[in-house]
Amino acid sequence: MKKIFTRKKIVILLVVLAAVIVVFKMLNNSKTEDVFAANVAPLEKKTIEQIISVKAPLEGIEKADVVSALNYEIIDIKVKEGDIVKKDQVLAVLDSEELEKQIKTEENQIELTYLQQQEKLKSLQLEYDKAVLELENVKDSYESNKALFENDIITEENFKKIETSLVEARKNVEGYNAVNGKVSLSSAEEKQLEIQRQQLEEKKEDLDKIYIKSPIDGTVTRVNVNIGRYAKDTEDEKAMFVVENLQNLQMKVSISEFDIGKIKNGQTVKVYSDILGNEFAEGTVTRISPTAEQKDSNNMERVIPVLIDIVKKPDTLIAGVIASAKINVDKSENVFAVPAGAILQDENEKHKIFILNDDKTVKSVAVEIGLETDLETEIWGEGLQEGMNVVVNPNNTLTDGMAASLNEEHKEDK
Repeated sequence: MKKIFTRKKIVILLVVLAAVIVVFKMLNNSKTEDVFAANVAPLEKKTIEQIISVKAPLEGIEKADVVSALNYEIIDIKVKEGDIVKKDQVLAVLDSEELEKQIKTEENQIELTYLQQQEKLKSLQLEYDKAVLELENVKDSYESNKALFENDIITEENFKKIETSLVEARKNVEGYNAVNGKVSLSSAEEKQLEIQRQQLEEKKEDLDKIYIKSPIDGTVTRVNVNIGRYAKDTEDEKAMFVVENLQNLQMKVSISEFDIGKIKNGQTVKVYSDILGNEFAEGTVTRISPTAEQKDSNNMERVIPVLIDIVKKPDTLIAGVIASAKINVDKSENVFAVPAGAILQDENEKHKIFILNDDKTVKSVAVEIGLETDLETEIWGEGLQEGMNVVVNPNNTLTDGMAASLNEEHKEDK
């Protein structure tokens, strides 16, 4: 009997032990499932900047498209691309032969018109003098016949004829454009000669325009003409020459209507370009347009033109290249900042982060947020200390005291 009882005790003990092992495994598996795999980053104070990045070509701060008002053949080109020129320096010369012929023709026409008018004036003066003399004779006759009529020596009919002759003689004299006995041309005739002389002066002024000059000091960046072609027969209908002041460069960028409120005159800009390699130029926002314009025909978004002046640049930076302008619109110095994804909001829309404790549990810390950039967000709050391990991949399942373990890659980082 004792042996049987002993065997039963051993069997019961084994069953209980097996049950304990199963329960332990279940509990252990349950605990493992509750462990959160955390990615962490040390909390530290830093300087963060909010940047707006836009692209545009670099241009000279002063640019002139040189064109010609005349369309004559180009007989000389005095510059090439890259030449530095002064204001009013001659860039090209046009053939003046046709213009000189036109000027000569105008001069001859004016001389002919003048001579014709002088001949006409002489003829009119003779006619006028004759009409005045005729008027004086009629006046004398009228006075004589008036006395005869009053004394009933001549009839009223005869007197009326003399009176009518006097009226006609006066009208004849008054029909001439004369002052103090001297006949002059009509206003239309005088205006005609004036217009011809003005046209002649304009053509003479055009003589100076055959010399195509630079309107500014600068560098010739484009030559779109060739000798033998006409001034307006340029490559792709472009300006004959482009002259730019390359000592000072600028960018004309377009800022979205959603970001323009962050842009202010005087903000600093870093300008990057492939041509600079690892270097960058420094710029400043100098002008913000007061009006917006449509971004493009396929987009209803509005953009605002903004001018950036380059204030410091490497010698390798040149006009015409595409550059990326990074405008510093805000800055916070010596502040705690965490990746934007490290911040959660609770049901009351309050912000919090989670800290990984030394015992590998997590704890929530209430925070306020400040400056937000594309990558980081400024935070502050009670209990924040440098060196804390901030969970950068939290989710809404995290609760205070929950166990956590470091991801393998973060273990290596630490």
